[in-house]
Amino acid sequence: MSEHLNNSENINNEQIDFAYYFSVILKHIWLLAGFILIGLVISVLLNSFMQPVYKSSVLMMIDREDSGKIDPASLNSWTSDEDYYRTQYKLLESRSLLEKVHKEMGLDQYQEFKNPDGWIKLKDKIKIVPITRSRLLNLEVVSYDKDLTSKIANSIANTFVADNINNRISIAKDVISALEATERSPKQQELLNSMPQVVNSDFIKGLKEQEINLYGQYVKAIAKYTKNHPDVISLQNQLDAIRIKIELETKRLVQSIKIELSGQFSGNNIRIIDEALPPQFPFRPNKIINLVIGLTGGFILGLLVIFFLEFIDKSIKTSDDLQNKLKLAFLGFIPTDKNKKAKSEYEIMVKEGNSVMAEQIRNVRTMLNFALSDDRKAPILITSSVQGEGKSHLAVNLSVAISQTDKKVLLIDGDFRRSRLHKVFKLSTEKGLSNVWDENQTKRDFSSNVQPTDVENLFVMTSGTRPPNPSELLNTPLLEAFVKWAVANYDTVIVDCPAVLPVSDTLLWGKYINKAVFVVKYGKTNSKMAQNAIDKMQKAGIKILGGVITQYQPASLSYGKYGYYRSYHYYQYK
Repeated sequence: MSEHLNNSENINNEQIDFAYYFSVILKHIWLLAGFILIGLVISVLLNSFMQPVYKSSVLMMIDREDSGKIDPASLNSWTSDEDYYRTQYKLLESRSLLEKVHKEMGLDQYQEFKNPDGWIKLKDKIKIVPITRSRLLNLEVVSYDKDLTSKIANSIANTFVADNINNRISIAKDVISALEATERSPKQQELLNSMPQVVNSDFIKGLKEQEINLYGQYVKAIAKYTKNHPDVISLQNQLDAIRIKIELETKRLVQSIKIELSGQFSGNNIRIIDEALPPQFPFRPNKIINLVIGLTGGFILGLLVIFFLEFIDKSIKTSDDLQNKLKLAFLGFIPTDKNKKAKSEYEIMVKEGNSVMAEQIRNVRTMLNFALSDDRKAPILITSSVQGEGKSHLAVNLSVAISQTDKKVLLIDGDFRRSRLHKVFKLSTEKGLSNVWDENQTKRDFSSNVQPTDVENLFVMTSGTRPPNPSELLNTPLLEAFVKWAVANYDTVIVDCPAVLPVSDTLLWGKYINKAVFVVKYGKTNSKMAQNAIDKMQKAGIKILGGVITQYQPASLSYGKYGYYRSYHYYQYK
């Protein structure tokens, strides 16, 4: 059972994490949209100002050997087919070949190829692309001139084929010259002896093995006998006979090579399969790809900036922030009130009891009851670090929620400077807290300054007429008498205090009411500023029961029942 609960909690944690990241993006949606727009503009400008580049390619085939016929190139020593093909690719990019093409085509007249070493610029424009598992390759050429692109590609391919034929004929002629010579030079003889047909002949290999064996016997015999000894003479005759056989077999093979080579001068192992054609569209810029890259790049950069801002953000956003940064117990969160058409600030508590807002207010009420388990009738201060963090909104709705449990609640507007409870409940300011201190009153009548509201069991004491010296007004023994009276006559007393940092009013209230709820605004309250306010309250002897995050707006939060249960379950088990 416990394992099932742990799995359920992990699943909910993952959902909330995803929702948190989504809410961060929504929070900075206009910043993200701005980066996407910038990426789009940059891609459009690139498409507009980049000079079009065209590409043509020639499809060529290079055979390792010429279809079983003698390939003069095979007279050289190749370690592997890979070496052979790499050599051919390098020859296609060689200086001699590109210089010839550059000169024959008069490429100096084109700006992109005008250079003392024009072949270098030409080399930068070509690319050899072998086709995997084949003897085919694409010779690609790029240029700003689409007609010139195909002409250069075809010229390089044709020149390479022609040079290959000439080289093969030249090598073949050398071989035939050596074959036809009656008196061969050592170099010519070495060329003939090294030909594959001679080296790989099994018959010649056998004769040479016999020659080696006989020569070994001859060396031993000459060391033992004189040259005229019958055994030595016999071995010498056998050696001569073997050598004559080797020479005759070599001549026979060489003659057959001569006949074969004579008819193969025009053979070629390199062919052009498809000539290059003038391209119809530019190779670069690819407008669609540039637009996609611009939009994607803007989106990714925007996300990076958003999460970097979120990383350096010192504001409070989650219950973990509240507990880890401020060391406060988490009492709950109050979502953003989306009901703009409500007649009153607390209407959602009265008429929409199953909404997310109402349930979260009740959740705070429940957590507050746990925090006050030792003294349920203790009065409570509700405050924050600075103005505009939603403390009055919490005070009003929390008072309504407590009054709905059949408790008699007194809500006091303790902010003489920026009072607003009289506006929320549409009450008079001629009755209120400041009037209790009126010197014209002969008797301090607290009850006559309390006003009922349209919510059953909820009573309000407004701040009254704004006094010229609020701090001095609170720094009198009369405040203590008023607090004792309020606690004696009401089940719950809640004071909506001003923010801590601008003024000292909350600390003066704290002399007689030493329990408080601290309010932070989601994504706005600076943790350092909030900590300064908490330190001041704690030094004044005020016990902070916990913190409430107001105007919370995760992406997963909705005002339907499903949204409530998912969010509520998560925060109950957080």
